[in-house]
Amino acid sequence: MKTDWYGERTGFPVEWSLEVADGRLEFAFACGQPAACDEVSGFVEGLWNRDVGEFFLIAADGRYQEFNLSPTGAWWSARFRGYRDQECSLPGLSVTTSAARSRSGWKATLSVPVSEVLPWERYQVTAILGGRYFSSGECVGEPDFHRF
Repeated sequence: MKTDWYGERTGFPVEWSLEVADGRLEFAFACGQPAACDEVSGFVEGLWNRDVGEFFLIAADGRYQEFNLSPTGAWWSARFRGYRDQECSLPGLSVTTSAARSRSGWKATLSVPVSEVLPWERYQVTAILGGRYFSSGECVGEPDFHRF
């Protein structure tokens, strides 16, 4: 992502990948500026209050699943019936993460078995970095990652 939600250039690299390999969904996220995060690990709700990389898996029927990944490797996931209508949070997923931080940026990865995620038709990658919003999807109006 070279620009934020409002089309302004980042001034630092933001890179991500999302792929399926060996039956697992693999998300990698990297940011070329120091991380703003709490020292947390495991399954943590509210990661979106600090720096975070996110992705949404969107089903054909409008349901979707959200994943958040912190610079510390903490993660969160929930399924939604429709726009911001949360069905359940998913702390029991077989998620593994890794993370590395330095003064020049951070990298984190999340891996989950494909069998444990919502079958998706498409996806969207988003991020909150230094209070700025980023999205691989269309950015219209005020930032709202739950509009696809």
